[in-house]
Amino acid sequence: MNKFKNLFKSFFLIDDSPHKVAGGVAMGIFMGIVPGEGFLSTLFFAYLFHFNRLSALASIAAVNMWTTLLVLPLAAITGGFLFGVSAQSLITSFQNTYTLGWNYFFSKVILFELILPLMVGFVIVAVIISLSFYLLVYFLLKYKKIKFQ
Repeated sequence: MNKFKNLFKSFFLIDDSPHKVAGGVAMGIFMGIVPGEGFLSTLFFAYLFHFNRLSALASIAAVNMWTTLLVLPLAAITGGFLFGVSAQSLITSFQNTYTLGWNYFFSKVILFELILPLMVGFVIVAVIISLSFYLLVYFLLKYKKIKFQ
């Protein structure tokens, strides 16, 4: 039983290097903004990249789902700009897909004309936001000596 307790404690400790904690925060924020990602995928990638798992889970819990809706206009502007589509038409098409049903949702039109520009936009915006938070958290931990007790 002590082995299990020690494994559980070591798996979720926040007392880590500034890079690993900030990387976990950035990973969680990125996964929280990109639609379709969740807690298990965040935990897996934080483990894979050797980031702090507790900071990754805490940050995805802070930004999960509601941030996707807030970032949608930025993602539509970014994806629309890159693919030559207006942001308003992407948002309108996204909202209209709920009434069209599953058969239309997996059509070629939806996949390439709606989902691809939006996902590229979401990834770019999520990278920018998560890198900003990485730098902020790293600076606070490294140079301001903020400690989590």
